[in-house]
Amino acid sequence: MVRTSTIKGSDKAVSIGGFRGVTVNDVDELLSSLSRATSPAVFQIFDATRIAGWRHLYMAAVNAVAAFESGTTISRGLGIEALLYTSCQDQISRALDVVGVSPGTANLALIILRDGPGEAEAAFEKAADILGEADDSVLGLDETKFREIAEVFGVSENALEAVGGERDKALTSLLVEKGALLPLRR
Repeated sequence: MVRTSTIKGSDKAVSIGGFRGVTVNDVDELLSSLSRATSPAVFQIFDATRIAGWRHLYMAAVNAVAAFESGTTISRGLGIEALLYTSCQDQISRALDVVGVSPGTANLALIILRDGPGEAEAAFEKAADILGEADDSVLGLDETKFREIAEVFGVSENALEAVGGERDKALTSLLVEKGALLPLRR
């Protein structure tokens, strides 16, 4: 199921969802197909096993749009900017290592950015025609996924305890914060 929200202070809207059981053989071919299907929308796909929920992607999209609208981007493309904020990395190659899709990736997360929520959802549906049936459960956290994400993103037990509350929410909050601080690392 697609979740769509406007981005405050912008004309942009973002649609976010997950897909289970996708067959990725050739990443470039998949990206080309999605680009043709969703144009003129901007999209980015992620390995869902490295995504800590809807909010993780939403805040990365918000930060990417804000960077573009303020002229403080790291990259030249909005989709790549969203990739960087999601991965909390300032280099594309590292970002791809952290949250990128590769041959064999079966669970994907997708964001679509477009002016207006209706247009974003329409582009998401066109992407879904390629990716298959949406299944947002791939965005959720179980214990195995939680541990992997914490390790990959360098989130310690001390940091989780400092945030407090539910561990899943604490992890997502820390990733959102790391992403938001990305421009300060340049």
